[in-house]
Amino acid sequence: MTLTADAFTGSLLAVEGIRDATVVLNGPTGCKYYHSHISDKQYPKASSLDPLGYTEEFYFGQPRIPCTYLEGQDYIGGGTEKLQRILPAIASKNNDLLVIVNSPGASLIGDDLKRFIDSASLSKRCIAIEVETVLCAGTSIEELRRSSSVAFNLVIFPEYGLKIAKWYEERFDIPYIISQEGGPVGYDATEMWIEKIACSMSVDPSKAIEMVKKERKKHYHKISRFYSLTGLPKGATFLIKGDSSVVLPLTKWLYEYLGMEPLGVKTLPGMCSGTERQIIDLLENIGFADSWNNFSDDIPVDVVLADGHTVKMMSEKKLCRSGIEISMPSSGYLNFLPRTYIGINGALFLLEQIFNGLRRMP
Repeated sequence: MTLTADAFTGSLLAVEGIRDATVVLNGPTGCKYYHSHISDKQYPKASSLDPLGYTEEFYFGQPRIPCTYLEGQDYIGGGTEKLQRILPAIASKNNDLLVIVNSPGASLIGDDLKRFIDSASLSKRCIAIEVETVLCAGTSIEELRRSSSVAFNLVIFPEYGLKIAKWYEERFDIPYIISQEGGPVGYDATEMWIEKIACSMSVDPSKAIEMVKKERKKHYHKISRFYSLTGLPKGATFLIKGDSSVVLPLTKWLYEYLGMEPLGVKTLPGMCSGTERQIIDLLENIGFADSWNNFSDDIPVDVVLADGHTVKMMSEKKLCRSGIEISMPSSGYLNFLPRTYIGINGALFLLEQIFNGLRRMP
């Protein structure tokens, strides 16, 4: 298992993000606990975390991702018996969609999953689908059904959405819209996103652009007053590590809008090579070519934007004044108010975190 999300994690969380769906993990318990915890943290469905409330077979004290708990002998003789038991048991809980996902090890056994689904008489309840890079967030089955008749698909982060967008295009002839400037992170990238969508759909973007400019103007005086008192954020340093479609617009925004200096810039594995090339070109153009792929979590910096573990570690070591989570794994911080780094509200959240962090003495 890796700390950063991989295709296996993405497959499980994609299904878990569908409101009325259940993913059944055909694999050992070691593959279940972490993913069940992350799934429940990111998108809670159960109102209780009492492990005694989930003592039935296949759940192991957690409300999410029941599993067949494959053991050594199962890898030799197959997991037939456990698969035959788990499908009817989970289906009886009235979920509209059941998706079976093999763990990497279980895929080597070669169990005939289709045969087990047919023999369990669940043909009306189980759909044989292959989940790759889809990330869902509370989607219902009905919404998924309707998705085949939309006019466009919007790909916010190509690392997660481009493959499924291309599939929709090939299968249903639905075109997709994607910005070459990365995701809508920061004012400028958000405006570019709006203009890109408006142009593709032949609509007027002026009102939406006006909203962005209004928010930018509304909060400019706070930035100006802070700068007049401290000289910051101009010249403040930052480290950033995340998805390339987030790193590109965020690095550009922090440098051009706030005057901050990138000490280290790194993208997560499996990112888009074209976007990475844009990041490299950006750093070369602004005189920070040495910052590319030079993320070090043991040097002092003003602001760090990375996964929760890195942010927490650097904060505890007092190596940064502000830490902002922009990728997995999470630190476990509980958010009661919606938090995002996307769009107008995302820009305000980032500004709030950065400026309040810079208020602290180094």
